[in-house]
Amino acid sequence: MLKQFNDTFRADIGRAIARIESQSHSEWVVLVKERADSYAQYPLGLGSALAFLALTYFRFAPEVFDEWVIYAGTITAFVLGAALTAGLPGLLRRAVGRKRLERSTEILARACFQKGGIHHTRDKTGVLVFVAVWERQVAIIPDRGVESAIPPGEWLKIRQDLNGVFQAKNPAAELVARLEGLQTTFSRYIPQVEDDTNELPDHLEIDL
Repeated sequence: MLKQFNDTFRADIGRAIARIESQSHSEWVVLVKERADSYAQYPLGLGSALAFLALTYFRFAPEVFDEWVIYAGTITAFVLGAALTAGLPGLLRRAVGRKRLERSTEILARACFQKGGIHHTRDKTGVLVFVAVWERQVAIIPDRGVESAIPPGEWLKIRQDLNGVFQAKNPAAELVARLEGLQTTFSRYIPQVEDDTNELPDHLEIDL
C-alpha cells in the first residue's frame, strides 16, 4: 500500500494543495509515514501468553514429557506467537485496537507538526495532514487560527471523511480527491487575504 503514495501521488497532492491555498488563507502540508509505532509489545505479549499456555500443558498433561521437549516446546510456542503476530499486519492491527492506532497516529502527527514548524505561520493558519500507512489512519492537525475559524461540527465531518480513505482500493488517490473536496469549506471559513503568501512547503521531510 505504501507504493501508492509515490511520486505521482506527490504531484497530485501538490496540485490539490495549491488549489486549496489559492482560495483560502490556510497553509497545507501533507506528510506520509510508513507507520506511527512498532507496537513491539504486542508480539512479545502474545508470544509470552502462548509460551505460558504451552508450559501449563506440559506441566499438567497426563503424558510425561522429557525435559528437552518441555524446554523446546515452550520456546517454540513463544517464537511462533510473536512471529505470527508480527508477520500478519491484520492480526497485529486487531490486537492493537482502533483507539491505540488512532492515538499513536495523532501523537506522531502532533510531534511532526511542532518539529516541522507548521505552527510558525503568521496568522496561525497551518494545517498538517498526516498519513500513517500501516495504521491506515489519517490525522489532520490544524493550527489555532484554522481550528477556531471552522465550526466543530465541520471538523468532525472533515476528520471522519479523511479517515475513510483507507476503505478505498487506492487510498492515495482517494486522499487527493477528498482534499480537493475541502476547497469550498476552507474558502468559506478562511478566505484568502490580499497579501497572502505561501509560507510553508507542501511537502516536508520530518524525522523524529
